[in-house]
Amino acid sequence: MRIALVSETFTPADDPSARVTREVAVRLTAAGHDVVVFAGGRGQATFHGARMFWASRMTPVSAVREAMALSRPDVCHLLDPHRLGLKAAEAADRLGVPTLVLEPRRWGPGVDLEHHHPGLRDEALHDRWARVHAPDGGRLVVLHDGPLDRRKVVGRLATVARLPGVRLVALGDGAGADHLRAAGAKVVPRATGVERARCLATADVLVQPRKKAAYAPVLLEALASGVPVVAFDSGTATRAVRHEENGLLVTTDRGGKALARAVARLAASPDLRFTLAAQARASVADRTWDDAVADLLERHYPRLVGSGPTAARELRVEGIPH
Repeated sequence: MRIALVSETFTPADDPSARVTREVAVRLTAAGHDVVVFAGGRGQATFHGARMFWASRMTPVSAVREAMALSRPDVCHLLDPHRLGLKAAEAADRLGVPTLVLEPRRWGPGVDLEHHHPGLRDEALHDRWARVHAPDGGRLVVLHDGPLDRRKVVGRLATVARLPGVRLVALGDGAGADHLRAAGAKVVPRATGVERARCLATADVLVQPRKKAAYAPVLLEALASGVPVVAFDSGTATRAVRHEENGLLVTTDRGGKALARAVARLAASPDLRFTLAAQARASVADRTWDDAVADLLERHYPRLVGSGPTAARELRVEGIPH
């Protein structure tokens, strides 16, 4: 099958959309499929056998359409589409290529169970983060993984950081880093690969303060590491987190204080936290990246192949924000 994957970012970027696209591309090419990745930015000409088409904000739809015509895809899969995604959708529509956008409730990312597991937990690091030897020590270690540049996200994290008995650890950097430090958080600007996986496994709880993140692989990575999740009921959390089974969900019509109250509940309820942690890894055991890509190949892509231009127009707007 010939497949066009469209993402606003790609490797070496490490944001969720880039990571999801990377994992999908690697497995599709390994399975023998012909893949072209349309991505924003600049980089190498190929990636694990997939051809790359890099675009900027100024790249016209005509150039995207020409590249897509040359690659002749059977399916155009848009992952969390925005500016480039909309250009690719228009180009695919003009070429009669069926286009797919999957909402997180229909399809979500996978997780590498070998790379993320509870055995990576570092008790000495946890004790330092929890300040076990300080007069107010023994805190709940709550981890956030992601950029610190959105005001609302930083505000919600600061509310969590100020909770009594809680130590927020933020993996990431951005304009809000100093604000979080002032609120008592530990900020780790750069953590990648095994070090990042170790940090995830060392936390007591992962918090996801974003309401509109379409894909958040870190939620599955935390669960695979035996760490329960507190998140808003949106995006990846709708599939990955089961309320009061492997984490706590907060409805998106609630704000940062509600998210903080959910974290405070776990800080005050060690038995609940341990119960959630005990069920975390098993809850994602059937959602490896191989499982996620097999789902695309067996369930989602086949219904589009050969569907023609009419179906392409109907599916082009599926899940794309208007």
